[in-house]
Amino acid sequence: MNTTTQTAIEREIEPTKQLREIARVVIVDDNQLRGSSIAASLKGGADIAVTVCPADNRALLEELLPADVVLLALGGRQPSALATGALAVQTNPYAEVVFYCDEPDAPEVAAAAVLGITRIVPAREVAPWLGRAGDLLARGAMLRRIAAAAIEAVPRPPTLAHIGERPARLPLPTAEMQFRESYIRYLLAQSGGRQEAARRAGVPYRTMCEMIRKLGISTT
Repeated sequence: MNTTTQTAIEREIEPTKQLREIARVVIVDDNQLRGSSIAASLKGGADIAVTVCPADNRALLEELLPADVVLLALGGRQPSALATGALAVQTNPYAEVVFYCDEPDAPEVAAAAVLGITRIVPAREVAPWLGRAGDLLARGAMLRRIAAAAIEAVPRPPTLAHIGERPARLPLPTAEMQFRESYIRYLLAQSGGRQEAARRAGVPYRTMCEMIRKLGISTT
């Protein structure tokens, strides 16, 4: 009869493997046909969930956020793309926010420039670009979010009790002596003898011997 054993670590990891993270992409555009075309360019990624949301549907937008990638049309009928971009970053600081527009004279484009936003993709080029870059963009943002959550969830490591009981500050002479002792012990271990240790430390041989004696370091 064949039997299999499973370690505690394997049992713990196995359920985790079944939980597959999905990168969430939200496209906010009044032009539903254009939004759907942009969404189609991202459908190649099996681990990407893409949703198109009209700019005036605030309730749906708040339901969809936070997202890993938020694509925003500037200069639409509802001039709220900049506010939506700010909301996207507030809900997920690791989100990738990409603006696109084909109206360089739109007031929102001028406002974006004042705010220092320079990554505005021409609308006619956003779908071809996302066909090449969308998967990487979404996965990168998702991994940053996952990594931040994992780091935040790490429990504080236990520490030796006596370390916490030590005074926060040492008198300078004590600190210097402790450093000197550690350094001389290191030199002796690396050199194999007092003479070589003195040479490496740049001090006379007798000085090295005297420091070893005062510090009570055994070299036998």
